Amino acid sequence: DGSSVFFAEYVSSGINAEYGEKMATKSEGIQRLLQAEQRANAKVAEAKKTKQKRLKEAKEEAKKEIQAFKNKMDFEFQDKMAKSQGYGEDYSAQIDKQSEADAKKLEAALTTNEDKVVEWLMGLVSDIKPEVHRNYASVGFA
Repeated sequence: DGSSVFFAEYVSSGINAEYGEKMATKSEGIQRLLQAEQRANAKVAEAKKTKQKRLKEAKEEAKKEIQAFKNKMDFEFQDKMAKSQGYGEDYSAQIDKQSEADAKKLEAALTTNEDKVVEWLMGLVSDIKPEVHRNYASVGFA
């Protein structure tokens, strides 16, 4: 009978339309999740880049400070040497010994603490703790 075929097609098209709407909604949700994941990956990559940049800057700054300190010590040494020129060989030798001892102490302090300082700086710069921002979480996306 023609009317029963028409009714069956009508019912099945309604079911298919309803099913299609549910699938479209699920697809949209999946797409939103994928986009959120992409944004999160981009933020993590940017944070890593920023941390690497800060680490490089910190290393350069530490090298500058070490060089400035060495220059200051060298200047003080040269100043002592210039002042001691009038006091004879013994005083000059004594200043040389003292300067060498001071230089050795500084060198020893540098070798013992350099790794600790670099490790400390690396820990500060490379410790990435990604978290959802409180404004983003309050909207309900997280």
